[in-house]
Amino acid sequence: MKKVMIRSLVLGMALSLTLLATGCGNTAASSAAAESSTAASVQSEAPEVSVAPAASEQEETAASTVEETSAVEAEEPQEDGFTMYYPESMVETYGESLHLDQVPEKIVCLSNAALQIMVRCDVKPIAVTSPASSVEYPDWVSELPVITTGMSQLDTESIIAMEPDLVIMGKHLQEDFGPILDAAGIPVYYTSEGPSITYTEAKEEAIALTKSFGDQEDQEQVQQEFDDLEARAASFSDKMETKTAMILFSFPPSYQQTSKGYLGSMLSMLPIENLSDTLIDPEDRTAPLDLEKLVELDPEVIFAISPMSADAAELEASYQEEIANNPAIWDNLQAVKNGNIIYLSSEYVTSKGIQIINSMNSLMDLLEEKFG
Repeated sequence: MKKVMIRSLVLGMALSLTLLATGCGNTAASSAAAESSTAASVQSEAPEVSVAPAASEQEETAASTVEETSAVEAEEPQEDGFTMYYPESMVETYGESLHLDQVPEKIVCLSNAALQIMVRCDVKPIAVTSPASSVEYPDWVSELPVITTGMSQLDTESIIAMEPDLVIMGKHLQEDFGPILDAAGIPVYYTSEGPSITYTEAKEEAIALTKSFGDQEDQEQVQQEFDDLEARAASFSDKMETKTAMILFSFPPSYQQTSKGYLGSMLSMLPIENLSDTLIDPEDRTAPLDLEKLVELDPEVIFAISPMSADAAELEASYQEEIANNPAIWDNLQAVKNGNIIYLSSEYVTSKGIQIINSMNSLMDLLEEKFG
């Protein structure tokens, strides 16, 4: 019994050792498999590491970035000084524009044509020419220093002393005074003013000045005003019968004006036949008058203007005296017999820029009242 128990114990111990060895082998295999699986998992889930580009690749990337930045900057609007545009009639002489590196802040304006547009666009000069009496300016204009100008008169010393960064003046002053201002380093923009400026030239200049000083809304407004005027003139022409006429310029009446003069160009838009165009080249615009030719042509209407008369009433008084003193000439004219001499103020003598719109509307009002 005791031997059996011992033998059974020995056999049990042997069996236990065998099972233990087998279990340990399985555990090691399992551990090895687990470790192998874990390693594989770590390898598959590890993030990719980017490799830094070579130096040449970095330079190419930087260059590309600079090019893109430059392209963006090029598309952005840049401040580019200030441009004064010229009307088409003056481009051949002065070019398309006068360009300044900076926006002018001290402008001396010696042009009523330019002054009217500056007022509209809320641009205030530091000095002006004598404001035209026919133009309604705001009160602040009368408070500015006045520099008197004439056909050959200009106080350049006073202008230079003001140290302006732009002077605007009529082209008739260029020959005598332009070189003086140029020598002082003062840029000058020239306007076209006088008795020989046509409606079209005055219109183009007003639009060019508005483009220079104003915004898009200002430009559209000015264009619309001219469109409205021209529409009225066309309608007026459809209603009124054509009249033959002559324009007598100055007093005593020693000059005549063709359809290419200032008043003449306005009347050419109406049913008015200018007989001076049959005597002289219309492009002469203003030329000496032969009174015998006036009697020979015998126009239905005479328009009288003079730069020396303050207003139409003063001019009419002067003509009445002339007519009374020279009946051999004047009593033979149907315009005198029928009371068809139309006296106009100095507003119609020389160009006043955009004022031509009001002037022409007033002229049509007058003709409607007289001829129906």
